[in-house]
Amino acid sequence: METNAVFECGMCYYQSQAKDFTPITVSADFAALECPNCLNNDKDTFCEVTTEEKLAA
Repeated sequence: METNAVFECGMCYYQSQAKDFTPITVSADFAALECPNCLNNDKDTFCEVTTEEKLAA
């Protein structure tokens, strides 16, 4: 996973670079991303934001 890639949380729609989604809670799955905003760590709910989506927002 590229650390410059931008991801979006599927729960609260927080967007940031991959490095900002580093798991911080003890119960987190360290193979998955974790949202710093809502602490969601369900890897199926995260999606990578493409350039076209950034321009539309």
